[in-house]
Amino acid sequence: MMKYFERWLPVIGLLVLFSGPVQAESAVPFTESVVIFNTVCAKCHEAECSGRLSFDDCYEVSRNHIIRHYGAAADKLWLQRELYSILNYTKEQCAYYPMDMAIPATKVWSGEVLQRMSTIPKRNYFVPVGILAPGQFRIELEMDENVRVTVHLMSEKFDMVVEDCLEPTEKSLHIPVTITEPGDYYFRLYPRRPVRINRLAIVEDGEADH
Repeated sequence: MMKYFERWLPVIGLLVLFSGPVQAESAVPFTESVVIFNTVCAKCHEAECSGRLSFDDCYEVSRNHIIRHYGAAADKLWLQRELYSILNYTKEQCAYYPMDMAIPATKVWSGEVLQRMSTIPKRNYFVPVGILAPGQFRIELEMDENVRVTVHLMSEKFDMVVEDCLEPTEKSLHIPVTITEPGDYYFRLYPRRPVRINRLAIVEDGEADH
């Protein structure tokens, strides 16, 4: 029995050595990292496909680049590594990094769920809205305040369908959308000042408001 234990002791030691917070060791970037990348980093890196300007095999260069452009990652090694992974995925796949978030069948999101897909403290939002077929839709937004916002709706491959700067009326917005190509779509919002979204809905044209 002792010999059997001794044989496995190095393996046990490695498991102990590399154990720790799941966030720090996860091979899959957390929602927080994907939202940060796709609201901050994506401003420059969207559509940089096929490895152009890739940081493959050069993590240190990537790390310095990340810290220079997103200082909040300076003391978060896990975030630096995750942003690095997302950057390379975006360049190689020419697509947004998939998010491990359930998409409601109704395509209606509550404020509590949306909070997990926003950055702190600026309240930039990045939300996967799932498959949309060709047709007419509305984006419905309910907010805490009347704050001017920039709203995007884009496909997985960065095709922009909606790109508007809008002022809410009575803390809400209804934005018409025409989808011409079926596919996975994402919603993004940049507010002029931090604001909470209490409800987001993607509604087929002709449906009654919820």
